Amino acid sequence: MSVEALLEQALREGRFSTSDVGEGDERTRATLLARLVGLQNVDLPVWESLEQAARRPGPLQLSQQEANLLYFCDQVFEQCQSQTDLEPLLLEAFMALRPLVAGVLLRDSAVLRSLQHPLFSLLDQLWDAGRYWSPDLGKPGDKYRVRLEEMLQQLRKADPVTAPFQTWLDELSGQLAKDAQRAETLTSRICQTARGALAGEQAERFVRQQVSLLLERAPMPDVVEELLKGPLRHSMQVIYLSRGVNSEEWKQILRAAQMLIDSMQGAAEGESDMQQVYQTIPKVIPLLTKQLVSISDATEMEDWIARIEKLHMQILLGGKVDLHPAQPLSVLKQEEGVSANVSSALLEQVKRIPEGQWLIYQRDDGEKLRCRLVMKTEEAGQLLFVNVLGAKCLEKTPEEFAYLLAARHVRLLDAENNFSQILRDTVASFLQLYQRQAMLMTEAAERQRIETERRRLAQQKAKREAERIAQERLEAQARAEEEARLRAEEQARQAAENARIAAEQAKRAAEEAQRASEEAAKFSRAQAAQKAAAEAENIRREAEIEAERALQAEKQSRIDEWEATLQSVRTLGIGAWVDIEIKGERQRCKLAAVMNASDKLIFVGRDGKKLVEPRRDELIKLLLDGKARIIQQGDQFENSLAKVIQTLRKD
Repeated sequence: MSVEALLEQALREGRFSTSDVGEGDERTRATLLARLVGLQNVDLPVWESLEQAARRPGPLQLSQQEANLLYFCDQVFEQCQSQTDLEPLLLEAFMALRPLVAGVLLRDSAVLRSLQHPLFSLLDQLWDAGRYWSPDLGKPGDKYRVRLEEMLQQLRKADPVTAPFQTWLDELSGQLAKDAQRAETLTSRICQTARGALAGEQAERFVRQQVSLLLERAPMPDVVEELLKGPLRHSMQVIYLSRGVNSEEWKQILRAAQMLIDSMQGAAEGESDMQQVYQTIPKVIPLLTKQLVSISDATEMEDWIARIEKLHMQILLGGKVDLHPAQPLSVLKQEEGVSANVSSALLEQVKRIPEGQWLIYQRDDGEKLRCRLVMKTEEAGQLLFVNVLGAKCLEKTPEEFAYLLAARHVRLLDAENNFSQILRDTVASFLQLYQRQAMLMTEAAERQRIETERRRLAQQKAKREAERIAQERLEAQARAEEEARLRAEEQARQAAENARIAAEQAKRAAEEAQRASEEAAKFSRAQAAQKAAAEAENIRREAEIEAERALQAEKQSRIDEWEATLQSVRTLGIGAWVDIEIKGERQRCKLAAVMNASDKLIFVGRDGKKLVEPRRDELIKLLLDGKARIIQQGDQFENSLAKVIQTLRKD
């Protein structure tokens, strides 16, 4: 079975709605659809279900499928409300579309199978567009918001059958695309400006470092120091930004600066050093003139060249040039954020956030700023954010942003979260619920079948046991009659033997005959008493056997109640109190001892005297017949343990 068919079956046969349902018919369906259209223009409370709202005008007997579909629609919008990022004003208008969506689902069963409809795509567009709007946009964002509200209000008045959802979707998509294009153009300009500023700062910082190294190369005259810190530094910055540090132009300007410094070392000792200076001086001016690209004024260029040539001429004529250590340039420091105590894991998390990620930043005043990351520079350590209109609204360093993440002032928005996604998730939840319900119903039916089979087998077993007991009773009665006959014959034989002996003794002596006669009479009385006692004992034993069999038969016939009562009796601990009917009068007894060998329980009264000592089966019979009642279980530890074991057995 496909997922679509399973969902349709779940909404038709499931028990998701708790309302009373009936068979339903076409007239009821038409009434329901008409009431849903009327509800589109009513501000329904969020807590009121569509079922309640549809029944408010009057009684309406829904089918199970109709009730389930209304409940399903309520669940979808409840998830939308809990997962949305829309502002409350837009969310209220969005939630008012419940009747419209329910009407579409009820009219077209194919929508349930495909989960696709132009209305759903339109709601996705509204969701995505609305999630990025916030009151802080001000007047420029009012037009953006009005467009969304107009579409939401238009949907509230739409006819689910004839409304041109696809046309509205195309129009809204086109308008939003234009807004996005304008925002993207503005964002591109902002990023370009920001990157230029960052590149300029980086170039200034790097060039200052290089010029400082040149100034530390050797002592130099004031003119050279002034040239290095002024026009030469500016020319190096231009070449760095336009060509880069790996270009030939960058290498040439560094070489020109180094040669300029070396050409001023005319006071160097040694003939070989002076020869090197003489060879360097002619090369400096042509190379320097070519590399000073920041000087556009020819007069300014001639002035600098004349001042350098004057120094070179002085060195070539053997004059002395005043050299002194130059003062290095101060190096620009990078701005420091809240880098302290920010873990590398948080910084790594910030690095993984891609450009284009939308987020909500909660300011200290509680206002929520919705912005998008549009630029992140590794070398400069800067993050730039813009709003939905493309205007710059936030700028942070990675350390500052990591701190905001850790403090939960920033929440990343899920781009996949929209109406269609929530619809699919709700469908998955309903399928799981339906499958769980079906499984529980199957398990319940199986348990009922097993219980019925167990009862049937128990009844058959009890019937066989009763037949066996009746047969044993008949056999015992026959054996008793046979034993009585044999005893009577034995007694008659013994009486005849005694009579013979008595006759023989009577012949011997009259006195002995008299005594024998008396003794025979005495013996006959004792024998009769013995016989009576034996018969009484047999009757008592037979009565006990009969009672035991009756007890076992009753135990089998009431097996469930017997087992439950047996668990209660087993949990009785020493000191347990039980009310027992003794000789027609209820007396409160305390369990004093348990005789495991004889399976007896000894109960005493409050004065400690033994009152009764029934076996466990007898006590169970008294409890089932209402002639006994457990007041207190006795030892609490054993009682608790017994309850746990009893619960586990039942499960």
